[in-house]
Amino acid sequence: MRSILVLFFALVLSTVTLSQTPPLNETAKVDDRPAQALYEEANGYLGRRYQEFNKQNLPYDPKLEATTRKEQHDLAVKNAITLASRGELKDDDLYYLGMLHHLAGNGDAALETMRRFLKSDPDGFNAQAARNVIVLYAVRKNLIPEAETAVTSYAKHRPQNPEDRYKMEVLIADAHFRAGDFAQMLVHSNQMMEAAKAFMTDRPSEAPKRDEMLIKSASFLAQGFLKTNQRERAINVYDDLRHLALTLPAGNLYKTATIRLLTLDPEANLGKLFSEKIGERKEPPEVVATQWIDQEPVKLSALRGQVVLLDFWAHWCGPCLYTFPKLESWFEAYKNKGLVVLGLTSYQGQAEGRAMTPGEELTYLREFKKRHRLSYGFAVADSHVNDLNYGVFSIPMSFLIDRKGQVRFIAAGAGDQETAELGKMIKKVVEERDDTSDASRSIGESGATSRP
Repeated sequence: MRSILVLFFALVLSTVTLSQTPPLNETAKVDDRPAQALYEEANGYLGRRYQEFNKQNLPYDPKLEATTRKEQHDLAVKNAITLASRGELKDDDLYYLGMLHHLAGNGDAALETMRRFLKSDPDGFNAQAARNVIVLYAVRKNLIPEAETAVTSYAKHRPQNPEDRYKMEVLIADAHFRAGDFAQMLVHSNQMMEAAKAFMTDRPSEAPKRDEMLIKSASFLAQGFLKTNQRERAINVYDDLRHLALTLPAGNLYKTATIRLLTLDPEANLGKLFSEKIGERKEPPEVVATQWIDQEPVKLSALRGQVVLLDFWAHWCGPCLYTFPKLESWFEAYKNKGLVVLGLTSYQGQAEGRAMTPGEELTYLREFKKRHRLSYGFAVADSHVNDLNYGVFSIPMSFLIDRKGQVRFIAAGAGDQETAELGKMIKKVVEERDDTSDASRSIGESGATSRP
């Protein structure tokens, strides 16, 4: 998606007056470039300048950044004046003029120009971007009905971007919250959540942004329910979010939703989620590793028929070390009943205060494993791909996968209660039987040989 929609929300608007525009003189050449070229020149100014700075190896300088943004602003003002001077504009020329006003921070002119551009209710990318701009400035001017009309029109046209729809709904929901209209806040908070879920489907690799959008949507919904005396529904919002986190799976989302749930309901039955039948879930992401320690390379799909515990950790993590004895005891107790424990980590580039190459760190990890008397296998990645795939942004964090290949439990942290619940779930899942054939179980067992 082109960068203009990003500018819609990321642009830091200012009211700096034009001071560096070169004066016109009698011999100045008339600028007859197309409207799109005028806009793209101003819109791409920052990117071009930053590329030049990078080539010159210039260090970051906030004064230089401010000066460069001022130059972009002035260029947008200049090009807007050039385009507006051509008389009556129509169609996409109006759109590019509106975007130049937007870049220049002239909200009133941007709003008025985009209204003219959208008068015929057009379809297409430019029209959808214009509706984004309408929502932004209409909300700023407290013209909430106009913003709502624009977002409704956006939903009826194509193309659609779930992230843009989400951001528009955030602006409107927040405006209703500030106005004390909590019923309408709930309407747009629901639309936020729907857009966040569409983003989750549309961009599955962007776990951090997905979690941020889902958590913020849930927060708006819960707040709206609380403000309308619907506490039980507010609690259900976070129950539903925990359910979703388990099905994805998404560790950080689960952790945050659980904390928010306990804030609303300290007596909540957290274990209820794990005793419910949630239905079929998609298979968890495969483990990615460049090196394996005391474990033959294996895919989760080959472990079908066994119970798998994925433990995310790092050698610098104190709470992770606290969980090691428990992990080892569970492995020893249940390995003959089909439990496979995989410790997932990645190269950190250092250990114990000194820099290390991957080869040196791999040697360190082998010695570390022996020192802590851990007999289950380690999988070592050269990137954070596993963390992103499982939505792990804090450690330790563990995922318990049953014999059917479904995530049944997420343990987020090293607290005694958390690890006790994990121990109970391991016992429960290990003792469960399913209709997995002996043949498939044999394949799984042959694919993972954990060496003490």
